[in-house]
Amino acid sequence: MAIKKIKVDGAAKMKNGEKRKIEQDDTEVLLLKVDGELYAHYPYCTHYGAPLEDGLLNGRRLVCPWHHACFDACSGQHLEAPGMDALPTYEVSMEGDDAIIHVREEAGDRVPNQMSERNESEGEIYVVLGGGAAGAYAAEGMRQAGYQGRIVMISADEDLPYDRPNCSKAYLAGEAPEEWMPLRSEDFYNDHGIEVRTKRRVTRVDASNKRIEFEDHEPMSYDKIVLCTGGAPRHLPLPGMGLENVHTLRSLADSRQIRKEAESAKKAVVIGASFIGMESAASLLNHDCEVTVVGPEKVPFARVFGEDIGSLLQRMHEEKGVQFKLGHSVEGLKGKDGKVMAVTLDNGEDLPADLVLAGIGVEPNTGYLEGVPREKDGGIRTDDFLHVRHDLYAAGDIAHFPLNGSTARIEHWALACQQGRVAGMNMAGANHPFKTVPFFWTRQHGKSLAYLGHAKNWERIIYQGDVDEQSFLAFYVVDDKVKAVAGMGRGELNAIQELMRQDQMPAPADIEAGKVDWTARLKRSRK
Repeated sequence: MAIKKIKVDGAAKMKNGEKRKIEQDDTEVLLLKVDGELYAHYPYCTHYGAPLEDGLLNGRRLVCPWHHACFDACSGQHLEAPGMDALPTYEVSMEGDDAIIHVREEAGDRVPNQMSERNESEGEIYVVLGGGAAGAYAAEGMRQAGYQGRIVMISADEDLPYDRPNCSKAYLAGEAPEEWMPLRSEDFYNDHGIEVRTKRRVTRVDASNKRIEFEDHEPMSYDKIVLCTGGAPRHLPLPGMGLENVHTLRSLADSRQIRKEAESAKKAVVIGASFIGMESAASLLNHDCEVTVVGPEKVPFARVFGEDIGSLLQRMHEEKGVQFKLGHSVEGLKGKDGKVMAVTLDNGEDLPADLVLAGIGVEPNTGYLEGVPREKDGGIRTDDFLHVRHDLYAAGDIAHFPLNGSTARIEHWALACQQGRVAGMNMAGANHPFKTVPFFWTRQHGKSLAYLGHAKNWERIIYQGDVDEQSFLAFYVVDDKVKAVAGMGRGELNAIQELMRQDQMPAPADIEAGKVDWTARLKRSRK
């Protein structure tokens, strides 16, 4: 095993919480000091390669600066999505005040979290229903928690679990190649004893008798199951929705087909100013389409972010050439020879279109479930451990889970990943409560907007910075407490997320008065 030794002069004098990127020849290492000990890791996030030296070190939590993936600063283990893999770690020895980092040259840029091996003598069957992000993390979570029995992942999708957010972003835009999309390879699942069965449509899960029925396969029984079936796209019951070149976007297969058609399309209409709709509109511009977004609201995202931020996002799109027909609904689609030709609005206007994408949101995909009560929206209520009843768990878009003294169902990619891992670990006996600060991001026209926490409604918004200049923080206040924060072009969000996680957020009055130094406050909270 080839070892390269890197000397760091005076490393013993580093302060707790300090991190340094060390470069020697063609080798880069991140050196950290935690509780008086030095640790060395590969210096880039295993999600999208963000430089971790720009991230946040809070105790043992090392948080990525871009999408807030979290690692154990001592072991390098991956703790919270996005991303799945751990950081390669290197031995550190001391020579007086100097550190010697022993870098294994074949260590690579990522390693899977530690997982148990499949034991063929273990006969129990744990089923993961759903092949999305929550399902992928659940299967790995079982192995990480020590489960050695059978794991069967059942997916209606034709592909192995993949990076779903990119279906409306870089992949749809033609910027991400096919090989970027899978979360894991077929070999990975084989190596870890995870049986993945794709193209399997489930018609019924009898929770009382632990039985699964399929559209065109023999039924099967299970010992424990985690439901990760996510959301099903809402469909518009309108004339013409069955025409060719009319799509919803949920799967990688959907994105492939839309991307293919976009290469020859001249005019695209996006129905719905949702995240999927707006991200897709930005991506379709990459194919030289004229893009028009139709929606009933006056300002996109006003319900989620407020009118100021919604108006900013609309202007960003308009500056790139996207047109909007807001305050309107769609009456129907017109076609010729079976292909879509126009979208008709409620005012009688026809928008020419040879490609239509309907992005009006999703609803919980739980119609197959029997023996378990569902919430009004079709979701499933869980406890703190993502447990539903007996040997049944739920994670992702379908789960109503405890949050801040109430319950919430949140359709966030990273949250689904985090819930999947915890649910899988708990199925294997880990007994970990699910505690997190929800985080999501949307990237449109090269700009990222991030959002922390959860505020379905708010009483007021406190702004810091300048929304028009695309450098701001927005604090959403309910009952004189900050429940959520949105930000663009600001570096404080990592510290704010950690303070929210520790229930150490300052009073809205202090934020409004400009009295908060976020980094200093986080340091004080650790003492």
